[in-house]
Amino acid sequence: MRSTITGSDDGTDHIESTILDNGVEMTIEGRGNGPIAAFVDALSSIGVDVRVLDYAEHALSAGGDARAAAYVECAVGDRVLWGVGLHESIVRASFRAVLSAVNRAQRD
Repeated sequence: MRSTITGSDDGTDHIESTILDNGVEMTIEGRGNGPIAAFVDALSSIGVDVRVLDYAEHALSAGGDARAAAYVECAVGDRVLWGVGLHESIVRASFRAVLSAVNRAQRD
């Protein structure tokens, strides 16, 4: 997944992400009051109904090369699922956590 996030003067973030959907690479775009809200909006543009209900994060180690863990409780359609994401960037870890919950909903 590749993402570009830009902010505006009114506090709205715009995201453009390239994701894989069933093995097909696609670019999605969204807006929101932060990067996670913008990412969720971008997912809605391809028909993914996901809402973040709860969010937590922490560092897995100390130092400049520390990895971050993000945990999200999401409503995906009519189900509530947890997702976890790991990455050096907390924002990317958060996106991975949202995708983890979405993927779990599609698997079950």
